[in-house]
Amino acid sequence: SLISQLQLITTRFKGPSFELDSHEKAEVEEYRAWFQNCEHLLLDLGANRGDTILRWLTEENYSGRSRSSSIDTIYSLEHRKKFCILSFEPNGMFKSTLRATERRMRAEGFKVKVKICTAVSDRFSESVIYIDDISTHSYGTSLIPEKKVNFAGQLHSLGKEQAVKLVDLRSILSRVPESTELVVKMDIEGGEYDVLRSMIPSGLVCSINVLIIEYHDHKLRKGAVPAGINGVIEWILGGERCGVQIIHDD
Repeated sequence: SLISQLQLITTRFKGPSFELDSHEKAEVEEYRAWFQNCEHLLLDLGANRGDTILRWLTEENYSGRSRSSSIDTIYSLEHRKKFCILSFEPNGMFKSTLRATERRMRAEGFKVKVKICTAVSDRFSESVIYIDDISTHSYGTSLIPEKKVNFAGQLHSLGKEQAVKLVDLRSILSRVPESTELVVKMDIEGGEYDVLRSMIPSGLVCSINVLIIEYHDHKLRKGAVPAGINGVIEWILGGERCGVQIIHDD
């Protein structure tokens, strides 16, 4: 609730306190090893076709959406090229495009890794995503079945299901070296509320330097999240105790 989230302001953040099984430990160890030698890291949560990867490293894009200036207001292209990029995309429709982008960026000397049919969450699990099969680019695919997609000025329900692997974002963040400059782009189609809520008590969310976020409360079922939740999140994350810089990417 909003009250419980507000109460977190008056308490001291504690260290991570979640348990992992052997398979989960092996997976997060893979991330820990990959993060080594990454002084600057972008976690691209909701890669779609790979616009953020291209826009971050090359200033190219697939679509008009990526011409937003939010990236340019933070870092110059020269600085962005220093970043490692770890991307997650649950929609298997984009596999070939993302793999091609991953290969190209690696060939150009960048450290890029893409996890496909994988979504960040507040837990490790198996689940399904609901595919946006109405719009031309499947932007609205979500783990939340009642989430709507806006296409041609109308809100439409999501369509077919696809199996997806869930990974706990807390576990990933806990393996990022403390000295690493960390940027998180979060466009996870309504899942941002559960994910951010899970990271606040441990203080792991405060390891993020810059959060580029798109909120989706207006596309969720009425009452699914409390009114005013976006402002509360930004009050908590942007306060002196946490200090996350928040950029809207709507």
